[in-house]
Amino acid sequence: MGFVSTILGLCGFGVGISTGITLGYYFFIYFQSSDVKDPAVRPLVEQENESLQRLLHEIPFWIKNPDFDRIDWLNKFLQLMWPYLDKAICKTAKNIVTPIIAEHSPKYKIESVQFEVLTLGSLPPTFQG
Repeated sequence: MGFVSTILGLCGFGVGISTGITLGYYFFIYFQSSDVKDPAVRPLVEQENESLQRLLHEIPFWIKNPDFDRIDWLNKFLQLMWPYLDKAICKTAKNIVTPIIAEHSPKYKIESVQFEVLTLGSLPPTFQG
């Protein structure tokens, strides 16, 4: 008897869900609320600066201000090449600065100045404009 009631319960559940989905579909499609108003639509040219900034706060800087050029390609290139550029720039700086420091250190009675670690950081510079 338990098996038959389980089968009938599942069938009833299936019929109930099917009926509910069908009725819900017709209510949402065919019955619209009467208090809905169309929003006031104005061209972007007629908007004030404050409202545009509020609406478009995540637009890139080069779109907001057309005086700036788009140089995302350079930023992406620097991001990819930064570990190699960091090593090369630091090595060049070390090679240039070491003789200058060695030349001027006897004047101030300093025995030696050496670089333990020289790095420009893990984040590349970014360019805007």
